[in-house]
Amino acid sequence: MKKDTIDTYIMLSDTGSVLNRLIKFYTKVPYNHVSLALDEDLNEMYSFGRKFPRNPLIGGFVREYIHEGTYARFKNTKCLVCRMDITKEQYDELVKNIEHFKKRKRRYYYNILGIFTVLLNIPVRVPYGYVCTHFVSHIYERSGVKLFNKRSTLVSTVDFYHLDKLRLHKVYEGKLSEFNHEKDFIQAMVG
Repeated sequence: MKKDTIDTYIMLSDTGSVLNRLIKFYTKVPYNHVSLALDEDLNEMYSFGRKFPRNPLIGGFVREYIHEGTYARFKNTKCLVCRMDITKEQYDELVKNIEHFKKRKRRYYYNILGIFTVLLNIPVRVPYGYVCTHFVSHIYERSGVKLFNKRSTLVSTVDFYHLDKLRLHKVYEGKLSEFNHEKDFIQAMVG
């Protein structure tokens, strides 16, 4: 039987950085960063975040790696990985929209003001400026997948954390550094 959907993944994470602790204090949810992955191993994962692991003030569109960069610097990062099933057509659009950002990555920047406008529920659209939640919500929406009944500029980690579609497809929750190890262990037990 042919599968009519393709799996994509959304990872919520908490590195434990100062900025993340401040956001977590306000939101009261355990995770405060959102990334979009195109594969189950999180090898092709994108978001808006730090361009340099030691500098939280310089950010933009980034490809994230679970064992390099920011996540390597914050070795105790906790995460929640969820599967999001979408159609082949939506997947093709998703890839196309990510390619758009990849080709123009110098144009886009991390919208620090956006952290506060989201937390205060003030809809502000800044050209070429994104935060992680705005980016992931926007990419899905432009691909034909409406995750929330609000503007993508107002989507927060709280919204992602409570999104029923994601909670029903939880793949992993725990330390990011142990993500593949646990998955490999489960596959060995099943196989």
